[in-house]
Amino acid sequence: MKKFIVLLLIAAVALTAMPAFAAQKGPSQTAMEKASDESAFHRAGDWFATRGKSPEEAKAIKAERKAQRTAERAQKQVEKAKKEAEKQAKIAKKEMQKQQTKMKAKLKK
Repeated sequence: MKKFIVLLLIAAVALTAMPAFAAQKGPSQTAMEKASDESAFHRAGDWFATRGKSPEEAKAIKAERKAQRTAERAQKQVEKAKKEAEKQAKIAKKEMQKQQTKMKAKLKK
C-alpha cells in the first residue's frame, strides 16, 4: 500500500510539473491565424459609438475607428521591432567586446 501511495504522489508531482516545461510562450500559430483584428471589445465600442446614427454616419465612424486601431497596432509593431533591434545591437556589441579582449590577450602572449 505504501508503494502505491508513493507512486501516486510521484505521478501527481510529475503531472503538475508538466506545464512548467511548455516550450511556447504566448498564443499558438493556429490561434494567430484565426484571430480577428475586430475583437468583441472593439465591436461593442463601435456599436455604442454608432448607436442612433444614420447608416452612412455609422459607416464613417467605424472606418475612422478601424483606421485608428490599425495605426496604433502598426506603431506598437514598430516600437517592438525597434526594441528588438536595440537588444540585438547590445548583444552584438558585447560579443564584439569579448572577441576584442580575447584578441588582446592573444597578442600579449
